[in-house]
Amino acid sequence: MDLLAQHEAFLRAIYDAPDDDTPRLVYADFLQENGEEDQAELIRVQCELAAKKGQPEHSDRLLELAAQERVLLDCLHPELRSPATHEVERQRSGFVRGFRPAGGTIVVSAPLLAHATEERWRIVRSEPEAFGARTLAVGGGLLRPEHIDTLFALPAAQRITEWGLGGHVREERSHSGAGAFDLIDMVQQPVITTAGVEALARHKGARRITELDLRNNNLDNDAARALVRAPYLDNLKRLQLLEGNRFRGAVWQQVIARFGEDVVG
Repeated sequence: MDLLAQHEAFLRAIYDAPDDDTPRLVYADFLQENGEEDQAELIRVQCELAAKKGQPEHSDRLLELAAQERVLLDCLHPELRSPATHEVERQRSGFVRGFRPAGGTIVVSAPLLAHATEERWRIVRSEPEAFGARTLAVGGGLLRPEHIDTLFALPAAQRITEWGLGGHVREERSHSGAGAFDLIDMVQQPVITTAGVEALARHKGARRITELDLRNNNLDNDAARALVRAPYLDNLKRLQLLEGNRFRGAVWQQVIARFGEDVVG
């Protein structure tokens, strides 16, 4: 296993057992062995703090640990010591036994999927809580067919079953001149192409998807037909597709016939 894969394996183990300190402390040893002494020490300090919290007989040690924690957080996360960061916000954004709690959504960058190793390192370094995420979303550009294999192969996404690939809708105001009313248009920003949907529908990894949101992507009948023919989308419990796409003729009825009225919306 290369260094990156070892980091990912440790993070997977940590978020698979969120109440167990052992994977965290083993990872701390690994970090120290690889020159990341401060991060390793933060994990150890916060694990000990959590274990001794509320025990009066350890009050002196708790004060010592709290002081160490502040120094380590200021060193590793200087953004938390900004004057604009109130203590309540600091605690809310804070780390629990060395890590932020599991995130609800992992947001991957579509352009970076062309450089899979860089995206994997970004997640390990900046968003390790993604290993405990429940939902996947894509930002920063269009998800194209060549990205699909990379996306399914991301170690942080292996157990995610909810795929939020809905496009974004924003207001765009056009100025009509003095004395005239401004016009407001709702502009779509798709995150996946029809070809991307076709690639997703053919991928074996699609069998682990239980919820799929494809709204507001300006998808056409070809995308809908690809979903109908998908050999691995048999575990879907929710498919959000109608809003913000352009389907004509009988194709929508085909989608309903394949997945069921209680699934499709």
